[in-house]
Amino acid sequence: MVSKGFWSGNAHEMRSAMVSMHPPIMTLLGLPWGPLSSWDAAGKCFITLAVFTALAVACCLFLLLRVGLRPLYLVLAGACIFAAIGPYPAGARAHSEATAFIVDSLFAWIAFAAILLIPYEASNPTRSSLTSALARGALWAAIFSAGALTKLSFLYFIAVTIPVLLVVRARQSGPRNAFLSLASLSVCSLPVTIYWLRYGRFILDYGRDSSFGHTADIYFISFSQFVRETLRESPGMWMSLVITIVVGGYLVFKRRDLLWTTSFLPFLILIGYCTICLASSNREIRFLFPGIIAFPFLIGILISVRRQSYSRGTALAMATLLACVLALAAIPLRHRPNRECLSASETVLEQAMQFNAKHVLLATDSSSLNLNLLRLAIAVSPSQLPIEASSLDWRAAHGAPIEEDFRDIRESDLVVFQNKEALDSQPTNLRVSEYEQYARQQFGDVPIAAVDGLRIYGVSHD
Repeated sequence: MVSKGFWSGNAHEMRSAMVSMHPPIMTLLGLPWGPLSSWDAAGKCFITLAVFTALAVACCLFLLLRVGLRPLYLVLAGACIFAAIGPYPAGARAHSEATAFIVDSLFAWIAFAAILLIPYEASNPTRSSLTSALARGALWAAIFSAGALTKLSFLYFIAVTIPVLLVVRARQSGPRNAFLSLASLSVCSLPVTIYWLRYGRFILDYGRDSSFGHTADIYFISFSQFVRETLRESPGMWMSLVITIVVGGYLVFKRRDLLWTTSFLPFLILIGYCTICLASSNREIRFLFPGIIAFPFLIGILISVRRQSYSRGTALAMATLLACVLALAAIPLRHRPNRECLSASETVLEQAMQFNAKHVLLATDSSSLNLNLLRLAIAVSPSQLPIEASSLDWRAAHGAPIEEDFRDIRESDLVVFQNKEALDSQPTNLRVSEYEQYARQQFGDVPIAAVDGLRIYGVSHD
């Protein structure tokens, strides 16, 4: 893990942990808490994610107040978001994914902050001074760097937003000022740029496959079915949808002049992003969080006549207060992780200790036993076992030759299978029967251990 490698001074381990299919920012959540050597320390990662999200929300509030969004529209937009992804009705997928230990909510708020920079630049021109230009570029860099570390999809917002910002900046403060802001952005974003140039190929390949490749096809759901299921599970979405349609009709037929203003550009950028998401075979509501969160506020900005922006000091004070309140509200999240989720992984570790295994291979994959949970159990184990864990989960879905999987089975000390009723992920368990048949050929029909719904085979390397 990154935190373990960082605090132990092992640069190689830290780099290896950051280069994976998981968003880079997720691998950094444990850094503030030292090496993850206990379950309590692992639980604090929830706090880190919540604090990051609080900072993104506060940044959006600051920009909205500086743009001049009227308080009434601010409240109405917040009500739309609460209706769409709030806790009602119970068990709604949109709410569970908005509050889960994933980056989609954080990503949505950062993406919203990125496109808010456009009306912010248009309504808050700065003096043509070196300091103001460099400071504005640093603000851009902070938002775009955070987004680039959060999700691959943010590259879309970088590609379409930065050119618009430069044009707006040049018009408002002059070409020289815009160039200085661009230079500041480039310098301040250099660490993240180097990371993407050095390690981004794997993430790009994985993202392309997950959105428009073979993996996306596995999760295919038709557009009509996606809409029906979303509106049925989260009826609050109707509120945002109806308001968007009504206001859209008003703008088209009554206030067409607003469609040619700078404030409409974020709207177009967001429509483009949502269109790309819906064009993918892999349609999930969490991918549309940027639209669900941003559209109500952007509509408010468009129809806010005679906008009166708050002063920088007032906006900063209100944003800071909101960040502090949300950060304090995140403290109870340290108790949110359920130790029970590691029970199957801890059973595997007990067997590994008993048979002195150094390499454990998971031949099945489920929400109760997977590679991430097993690695977490190893990391927080009091005995600090020197065990290498790996999995066959996505091999079949990605078209890897089964001979390679058989080789890994032969070279592992323990091969673990979970009972069929626990396997809740069909794409990651396509070859389970073939794996177990081969394992039996290697070391007999009877597992060396069968406990708590697990069948464990020992591999002889003689």
